Amino acid sequence: MLRILVVARVSDPRPGKQDERSVEDQEHRIRVWIADNIKGPCEIEVFASSGGGEWIDRTAHRELCEKVASGKYGLLVTEDLGRILRRIHAHVFAEECVDYGVRLVALNDHVDTDEPGWQDHSIFSAWHHERSNRDTSDRIKRAHRSRFKNGGCAAIPIFGYIKPPGAKSDSEWKKDPEAEPIYREWFERLDRGQSFAEVADWLNAREIPTGPYAQSERWDSRMVGRVTRNALLKGVRLRNVRESWRDSRGKYRTRPADPSMLLEREVPELAFVEPEYYDRVIKKIDDRNAKYRNGRAGRKAGPRKRTRFPGRMIRCGICGRGYVFGGHGQKEHLICDGARQYACWNGATVDGPLSGKRIIEAVLEAIESLPEFDSALLEEVRAEADRLDDERAGKIELLDRRAEDLNRKLDRLVAFIVDGKTSDRIADEIERHEQQLKEIEAEKQRLRDEPRGRIEIPSIDELKRLARSSIESLMTDDPDFCRFMQKLIPSIVVFPHRLCDGKRIVLRAKIRLRLASLIEDARGRAVLERPLERILTVDLFKPPQREAFREKVMALRRSGMTEREAAKACGITVTAAQYAAKLQRMMDELGLDDAHVPLTEPPDDCDKHCRHRHPRYRFDPLPGAGEV
Repeated sequence: MLRILVVARVSDPRPGKQDERSVEDQEHRIRVWIADNIKGPCEIEVFASSGGGEWIDRTAHRELCEKVASGKYGLLVTEDLGRILRRIHAHVFAEECVDYGVRLVALNDHVDTDEPGWQDHSIFSAWHHERSNRDTSDRIKRAHRSRFKNGGCAAIPIFGYIKPPGAKSDSEWKKDPEAEPIYREWFERLDRGQSFAEVADWLNAREIPTGPYAQSERWDSRMVGRVTRNALLKGVRLRNVRESWRDSRGKYRTRPADPSMLLEREVPELAFVEPEYYDRVIKKIDDRNAKYRNGRAGRKAGPRKRTRFPGRMIRCGICGRGYVFGGHGQKEHLICDGARQYACWNGATVDGPLSGKRIIEAVLEAIESLPEFDSALLEEVRAEADRLDDERAGKIELLDRRAEDLNRKLDRLVAFIVDGKTSDRIADEIERHEQQLKEIEAEKQRLRDEPRGRIEIPSIDELKRLARSSIESLMTDDPDFCRFMQKLIPSIVVFPHRLCDGKRIVLRAKIRLRLASLIEDARGRAVLERPLERILTVDLFKPPQREAFREKVMALRRSGMTEREAAKACGITVTAAQYAAKLQRMMDELGLDDAHVPLTEPPDDCDKHCRHRHPRYRFDPLPGAGEV
């Protein structure tokens, strides 16, 4: 009994792609050939699959190779080698069939491994399929480029656009009027510094649909990023921004296309955002996210996801790395990321909610103690306003001169081309000059948008009220609260301390508080940044009993009370009062005013903090570690 394996395949059986009946047609033709050419009893098994023929890692292709290697089949028949695999790998598969004693017949390619010289037909067929695919791809690309230049190739619509059935060009598209205010606030939020994820949360909270062709019904950061960077929002249709390429496994991927391939088409009637404002917001987003981009030199170490306060804000004063949640298996405790990597000996943790509460209390206390502005400071602010106005006018004038110089250079380059001369370098120079002109115009617009004239400084009472209302109105786990605190407190650096009598290691924070960030006027913020800056010291721990009652116990003892009477008045045991007095005596011997002393090196008498004894430990501080 001859066992025959019939191989049939279609690339994409989805509706509108390829007809599923193609597999049945292939099978029917092969059965006719078998009936005409194979004499004697036989058993036919059909192996039908779908997927790209150039992809050699397909599961179906691996199964086919296993069937060939099983030794159960004497003949494999297919319509052509492309139904098995494309490229030179089709010829390699034919050679594997010969190795396992399986006769391979490809009807259209005239390949029969039982006939001499079949290798020539096999190699030629693989080359023919490769060339046909390339020619077809080039033909489709040429057609699409031509249609795009004539107003066609209108892609699938994103949120806010209405594409009537059968529409072939942008002139038939319409804007959804309800999307106008949404896109306006969308870009205002990005301009204020919100992330794509926060904009996605806002869209989901308002139950804004994701678009007619979106696979998900909820917005996420990637979807918001894709829509934001779609130039159609500023009235420009782009094509060939990216190009596809085939890797060694036959899988098609995309990458940024060569700039010379880019095609643009102006569609101002479909713009939701002014082009200048759109470019300015996109540049601000790129500059803000550049440090998180993979593969960029100088990328800062830090989490890319949102986190609750005070996470992502605390840095270790020993190694300079950030603190992360999950210290010692406790999800509410923060620990130095360097300690987790055995690059720092500071393994002390802080309670996240407790430290956040103490930091907020310290900030509010510092705000309440602000003095009134004196007349000298106000006079300095007015003088600074005049200086900034003069400086801005000088910058605009300098930018105008640069723009005039660039325009003269462009005129000379264009005249060079008009004279019939050409050069790739000339084209690159024109593109570079035009890009510089766009950047100059954006910078001039930013300078014009800045407030001018007299700087309006709110009173100290107004600043206090604004700070209290902002802190009290936001929850500590709200991302907006974390962003507000990052502006108010740009730096929180913690240092390990312990009582002078030893034992537990705790963390004390030094905080740089910039109250000028509460002022809306950028010039006012710049002038008052130094006068309203404070360095605060905050204990991010609960003091032990002997330290918490030390001053009170000693005051009662000095008033004439015995230790027992002082302990009773404080509500503690006599032993606790004795420990408090002992701690005070030790402070007096050492000449200390503060019971907690900073640690500058890992302790040898604390078994809970022994990262420095691990074989993997290599102390590796970051530049600027310990700076507040």
